[in-house]
Amino acid sequence: MTHSLKKIRIVGIITVVGCLLVFAGCKTINKKSSTDLSQKEVEIIQDNNFSNGIGLAGLTSADPSIIDTLFPFGRGKDVPSWRLAQWGSKHNLKGSAPIIRNDTVIYGNVGKRITFYKMPGTVQVELAMYTSNEYLCPRKEGEGWPHLLLEQKMTNSLKLDRITKLNYSINAHLLYDSIKMNSSVFNPHLHTSQITLYFVVQNVNKESSFYGDYFWFGLPLYDYRYRYISEFAAQDLGKEDATKKFIFSVSSNQLFKGSLHDKTWISISQDIFPLLRDAFQKAQKNGYLKGTTFQELGISSINIGWEVPGIFNSAIQFNNLKLTALVQN
Repeated sequence: MTHSLKKIRIVGIITVVGCLLVFAGCKTINKKSSTDLSQKEVEIIQDNNFSNGIGLAGLTSADPSIIDTLFPFGRGKDVPSWRLAQWGSKHNLKGSAPIIRNDTVIYGNVGKRITFYKMPGTVQVELAMYTSNEYLCPRKEGEGWPHLLLEQKMTNSLKLDRITKLNYSINAHLLYDSIKMNSSVFNPHLHTSQITLYFVVQNVNKESSFYGDYFWFGLPLYDYRYRYISEFAAQDLGKEDATKKFIFSVSSNQLFKGSLHDKTWISISQDIFPLLRDAFQKAQKNGYLKGTTFQELGISSINIGWEVPGIFNSAIQFNNLKLTALVQN
């Protein structure tokens, strides 16, 4: 496969996916009515208010250890469910003191910024990257790129075959995305700024000889190159530490109307379980996960944030990020 962006979708890579082996820290949030006690709702994404802090990972996915902890709203009783990855950056957030303004908390430096806004019933997150302070020259083929990804690893086993619905919801708003490279050197096969919510969908059957095998499932929000983002299926390539696993990302118009290019809020609330089933079938049709059945799959991690293999200054806001499963007891 070529490493050009024409044939691959750049994705956030966690090279230690081998340790992300099982599904959700799933908290039961609501039992169904007495007429349907065979099912319950579970919230897969934990601590949406960041009350337990955020573990900060380093600058390279080759060493994903936690090097610091951000506490936007005080120290909670539990270990952080979230971590913040800053792969490929030159500017480390380690040791950054928060700037606090009323209900707003900011951690940042010249390369990136993460802002938390307390809102009624939720916390709004703003992720900003300034790769004009990262690149000395435009990225070349095969070179890495800066990331700013909020990630969550799942800890309890819950196989996908127990799920009947998987509702994904988010509100998102692009604040700005300014290209800072000359049009004469901009190559859309190599350069962009983009945000997609990615799942690692993995074989969680410890008795299987294919235990740990996985693919990437993507739900796109924004790409500088495209007002409407097309469905995408390919092998994960593009840089030295690429996972070489299958990536399947749905089209943006399967999730929401309009485009974040308009800089207006978009809202998603949709059962994505049929899309996830379809993604697994396409992975197998493309020669991946041949030794795995759907009954053996779980979601082992999620990540959302900027990947910027070009020279851009970019910022997005989002809130009410949830992933709620209807599960058979």
